[in-house]
Amino acid sequence: MGKLKLSLLNKWELDKDYSIVLSSAMLHDSRALVLTSEKKAFNRYCLLEVSPLGVKEIAAWDCDLAWKEEPLLFTDGQNVGLIKAGKEMVYYTGDFSHPEIIAIKDPQSILPKKAQERYFQIVSDSDQIPVCFEDQVYTNQARNFALLEFDREKKQAKWTTYSYIDKKDLNHHDMSSDDCPKIDSMKCWRKELYAFTSGESQTFVNKWGMDYYVLVKISSDGRIIEKLLESDNLKASGKKAGVNGIFTDSPYLILSPLFKNDDWKGKQKLFSLVTRELCDIALPRGMSKHKLQNMTDNFCLTFLYDRGLKELALCQID
Repeated sequence: MGKLKLSLLNKWELDKDYSIVLSSAMLHDSRALVLTSEKKAFNRYCLLEVSPLGVKEIAAWDCDLAWKEEPLLFTDGQNVGLIKAGKEMVYYTGDFSHPEIIAIKDPQSILPKKAQERYFQIVSDSDQIPVCFEDQVYTNQARNFALLEFDREKKQAKWTTYSYIDKKDLNHHDMSSDDCPKIDSMKCWRKELYAFTSGESQTFVNKWGMDYYVLVKISSDGRIIEKLLESDNLKASGKKAGVNGIFTDSPYLILSPLFKNDDWKGKQKLFSLVTRELCDIALPRGMSKHKLQNMTDNFCLTFLYDRGLKELALCQID
């Protein structure tokens, strides 16, 4: 197992009270975009641009039905988009000051009427953008996904499929339940679709732990093509355990343990989609409480959370 060493470019204490990092995207020029919300008004979403020059709020908007209309952030490496409620896209180009509004063609032809979009981190290097949805039962989890086809030249977008992960090939799925696996994060990379699932348990995971976690390559209709990483039956140990996973704008998946008393001692690790190996993370001196949120081949975005989002930082990969 190797170690990824990071050196600090700059970090900033935030002068406004934000809640948490909901999701992020990174551009190839080291800039990062962060989707968050105001701490005292959770239904007011904010989009932050993080660059070597500092942190700038480039958009903020109220959402009366926060859970029903969660936005989703994505990038194509140079430009940035926000998908809102499965119905429209706000597409930022240039200096991000004048976004274009692009209607998504006939969303109800593919999306179920009760499907609600979730902001969980997604990554795509093609015109197919995977999006997480919750359907029927609303507990701020995602158990379904859809693919959005986006033509950047014609500025047109349409949904092409809506599905869930077929769990029958997962070693520790619950055969007594019809629950689909939860989806933490998705990625479309080299024309293949990947998903990270943190099990299927409906219980409060931060209190009781997960039942399993798996990184899979799937088809557009949710069939498992390959399992790249799969846990044991976490409930069998008798102690709380679990790992969340989010994809990045690089070939790495960030794995974050939920509890500090596990084998990883609460420290994040990386999993490479290229080498299929785990990797440790060496944060810059004095930043041991920061968490890695996203990365490209050369740069990383980290954050510090302490009852609210306190700091954001850009680091370089040594």
